[in-house]
Order: sequence, then C-alpha cells, then structure tokens
Amino acid sequence: MRINKDLAEALLMLSCIVLVLVGTTDFDSATNKSIIMGILGVLAVLMGIARYISGKNKTQES
Repeated sequence: MRINKDLAEALLMLSCIVLVLVGTTDFDSATNKSIIMGILGVLAVLMGIARYISGKNKTQES
C-alpha cells in the first residue's frame, strides 16, 4: 500500500492543531475531553509513523 506523504503531513499537522485546541478548551465532561484527546493523539502518532515509513520507502527506491 502506498502512503501519500502530503496526506500524512496534512493529517499530522491537522491532528496536532486540533489536539492543542481541544486541550485548551473547557469541556463540561472531562471524560469526553480525554477521549477526544486520546483519539487525536493516536492519530498524530500513526501519521508520524506513516510519514516516516513513506520517507524511508522513497530513499530505498532511489
């Protein structure tokens, strides 16, 4: 499966920005805030890994 580097970078940046915004916003329920931040954190880590793998595959093809 090919990973588009631009898509991985865009999702990584977007998830980091939203993670900061959610972290600085007051929520009625701390549980909802924790769940949202956990999901966004996992997404950021996965996109970071995808970007790393995509860059590594490019260097091996060259």
